[in-house]
Amino acid sequence: MFDDDFELPDELADMADIAAAALAEMGEEYAKDACKDATRLLDFAKTVLQPESDEAWAIATEKVFGLAHDFKGQGQTFGYDLVTKFGEALCIISRPQNNPSRDDATQVVRLSAAIHTVLSQKLTGDGGDAGAKLCNELGLP
Repeated sequence: MFDDDFELPDELADMADIAAAALAEMGEEYAKDACKDATRLLDFAKTVLQPESDEAWAIATEKVFGLAHDFKGQGQTFGYDLVTKFGEALCIISRPQNNPSRDDATQVVRLSAAIHTVLSQKLTGDGGDAGAKLCNELGLP
């Protein structure tokens, strides 16, 4: 579409720099606020692992899916690529249409804990070595 020699006009390049800086600043706020949701996610995940009843399991699984869906959609926007990656994996496991199984409860907890770790340690982008280790432990590429 564009030639290799294409350059943004200075005015547009400045606007892009300002927008990138604003997103980076918003990423800091996102991590702080999202960490609270990650704590809630982990609590629901623990209920999925050890529910008091079938109803408690169903409710917790639904809550896990809702929060995972939010994380999947938000993480990458604010520079937390692993939050999106782990949120997507958690969505697949907990999506009602996929008939969630209690056999996946341990992975639900592990993914939820990983999201919490990424946000609390502010592992942006791919998370470097720590991110690679998390992905490996979770069996994710």
